Amino acid sequence: MIDYSKLPDFQFICLDFKSYYSSVECVYRGLDPLQAYLAVVDNLNRPGSVVLTASPLLKKEYGIKTGSRLYEIPADPRIIVVPARRERYLKISVAVTKLLNRFVPIEAIHTYSIDEAHICALGTSALYGSPRQLAELIRQTIHHEFSLPTAAGVGPNKLLSKLILDVQGKKIGVAECTYQDIPAKLWPVKIEEIWGIGQKLKQRLNRLGIFILKDLAHFSLPVLRKRFGKIIGDQLYMHSWGVDGSSPFIDPLSIPKAKGYSAGITLLRDFEPSEVSVPIYELADEVTQRMRKGGMVARTISLGIGYSRTEGQGGFSKSITLSEATNISKTIHDACMQLFWSVPQGPAIRNVHVSASNLIPEDQIQLVLGEDPREAEKQQQLGRVMDFCREKYGAAGLFRASSLTSRGNAVDRQLKIGGNYQ
Repeated sequence: MIDYSKLPDFQFICLDFKSYYSSVECVYRGLDPLQAYLAVVDNLNRPGSVVLTASPLLKKEYGIKTGSRLYEIPADPRIIVVPARRERYLKISVAVTKLLNRFVPIEAIHTYSIDEAHICALGTSALYGSPRQLAELIRQTIHHEFSLPTAAGVGPNKLLSKLILDVQGKKIGVAECTYQDIPAKLWPVKIEEIWGIGQKLKQRLNRLGIFILKDLAHFSLPVLRKRFGKIIGDQLYMHSWGVDGSSPFIDPLSIPKAKGYSAGITLLRDFEPSEVSVPIYELADEVTQRMRKGGMVARTISLGIGYSRTEGQGGFSKSITLSEATNISKTIHDACMQLFWSVPQGPAIRNVHVSASNLIPEDQIQLVLGEDPREAEKQQQLGRVMDFCREKYGAAGLFRASSLTSRGNAVDRQLKIGGNYQ
């Protein structure tokens, strides 16, 4: 049992847009997001392209939802299918965050994703009433200014506000859950419907006889720790009782210290082994630009390769530790190619991932005996010039010539945000 009297009430609101991408596209076209039949698709030119979001009515009447395929959408003249425009969605998301800042300080806004945010309502009751009343006011203001439908969950911490949003809020608009409400409102919920529990974890819990949240809350904590480890076991148990130790406020100016830098890509077609050098160089440029901006160099370079579905998928991941740390694209590219050719090649390649870790500050680089320092300085200067041009003219302002060949992907990537065209 948990003594709830000792737990704080941080008065959290979890705000979520309904079918965000499709709602934005509906509003952009002068349509009611709740009455239109609209799907946002990753790529209209591929029948197997994924549906990113579908309007509520399209979900309800046709069963089209996130993860459906373009070819599954019926040939109904009422249905509108549009490509994703993530830049548009990002701009509106930023504007909504500014709107939220009218009601609470920026430190009380925890952006979870492009279409979801947690808001700490502590200290706002004299202005707006209860957290539930504030949630209603925020929803009304967003609808008035953006014509976008939202739902909200209200609870004493982030976890409970999120859970009650998913379980009830998305159906009725606003839902609230106190610590005392947990047995009635959350314990009857199927374990797979709980935020943070995926298919694999659900199967493992089912094998222990845990099917609803109540089962988890009354399961043996020592057994959970033994099966899942102390950290995950404790988290599962405490979350089933609605306990969450997240801080109510954040420092918006704090930047977490990077433990490494990485970049990856799903190629537009299957690549032969002889072609992979170009995308690896492009990813190395992306990684090193971020490293130089952070004033860091790395000693450990990792390469991940994913094979095409036509080859039965699979792949490999390998790492190498350099004699001296670097943030030079050529050095990282050469290290990745050494890793690549160390594995017998044959299958067509569809995914490439490059990462750099084992970081130290750039000013701690030491000269290597036997190497020409002038060459290293030349490569450093080249990297700085590339960084300057891209900062001034945008990421699409400067490319390697190889990126303009059929093996290049950088040009297409710069036309996209989050994998979708701007």
